[in-house]
Amino acid sequence: MRARRAAGWMATLALLIAGQAEAALPPILLKRPMFADETGQTRPWRITDSKWGWFSPLMLGAADELERCKGADPELAAGLRMSPNRLDRTGVAAIAALRACHKRWFRKAPADALPDKVWDRLVKDQPRPDVLARAKVIAFTAAPLTPDYDRTVWDWDRGAGWTSADPAAILTWGPYKATAGHGCTLQKALAALIARPDTAALVQAGFEGEQATLTGLLDRTGEDWCARQTQVLKPVFDDPERRETLRVIFAELAAKPEIRAGYDAYFLGPSGYLAGRIGRYYALYARAGLTPTEIDFAFFLDRSLDYPPLSEDLQARLLPLLQAAGPETWKARRIIATETPFTSPGSRSFQIGRDAVYWIDAVGQAGLEPIEAASWVRNSRLKASDVGLTDRAYAPPCAVVFLPACSAEIRP
Repeated sequence: MRARRAAGWMATLALLIAGQAEAALPPILLKRPMFADETGQTRPWRITDSKWGWFSPLMLGAADELERCKGADPELAAGLRMSPNRLDRTGVAAIAALRACHKRWFRKAPADALPDKVWDRLVKDQPRPDVLARAKVIAFTAAPLTPDYDRTVWDWDRGAGWTSADPAAILTWGPYKATAGHGCTLQKALAALIARPDTAALVQAGFEGEQATLTGLLDRTGEDWCARQTQVLKPVFDDPERRETLRVIFAELAAKPEIRAGYDAYFLGPSGYLAGRIGRYYALYARAGLTPTEIDFAFFLDRSLDYPPLSEDLQARLLPLLQAAGPETWKARRIIATETPFTSPGSRSFQIGRDAVYWIDAVGQAGLEPIEAASWVRNSRLKASDVGLTDRAYAPPCAVVFLPACSAEIRP
């Protein structure tokens, strides 16, 4: 009995020491992804942000600083400037050189990692990336066909290889999958941009060569307005030159910060499908008595891009499982991912590895189930902590995502 008590006390002490050690580490801004391959060898990986995300100012700031560091290889700064939205071998070598130049900035930080405070040294004119900005880095890879604001794909082009599996889709724009032909979210997003004082003229000017197309996309007269989009877009699809023109239109619009902000504001606002889907996860957590965290928010955003809204029946099935799992929300994320029906066995083998991004920090790669581990290595190799996300409690401000509680806040 004494031996058993002693073993339990030692296990508790070890957990406390581990927690204190973790607390002593500085908050992480960005770190190099690592994974163990099938032989057990630890391998590095890469991570990519939006062209207009927070990696670019960070890496360009690092390049400027490296040019001032005595003895730093000038090729490192040049490499960062070539692909500033990507952390790969060049970026890791640059971090090592920056660490050698400014040791105090990296005090207690793990190798191949940038602590939060380095942002303040390198990017003095912008605030540190918030939780949404960090979550986007991982979630945008959930839209492999359109992983950034300037990307479009013709879903009709079934012979081109990568296309949407949705037979009703026609054209998709951007990381939130604004789609013509299924829910008409592309048309709704354009209408929202036209309604904004800071973006209306930009959209009109952008479509100067395709005004008839814009007019057709915005025409919502009659109950069949969504179904009529085939008539609007088929002539464009059939003409290679016009297809390229439309691609350029959306790419040039995406380069404008007002357009990207308006795109986000629509999809994460009160009329956007993403806000509605994310809100159902928060409602489920509230019913289960769980406190959502930063990683939970990122998980909700990621899954809302790929899955239908949580149905009432599914929430009812999940609720007792979440309540029984206890307060650690990584368990809740795993339960949601495992218990939500997959469209096919093939989709499960793909998606479960992407979902594991959001609990691998808690269990480690060795703690993943075999199907999770195999899928994670094959389809992701990222961790939420790679972009500094943690399980600290977090509730998104209404300006970030319009959840149901936000309606009460704006009532007079």
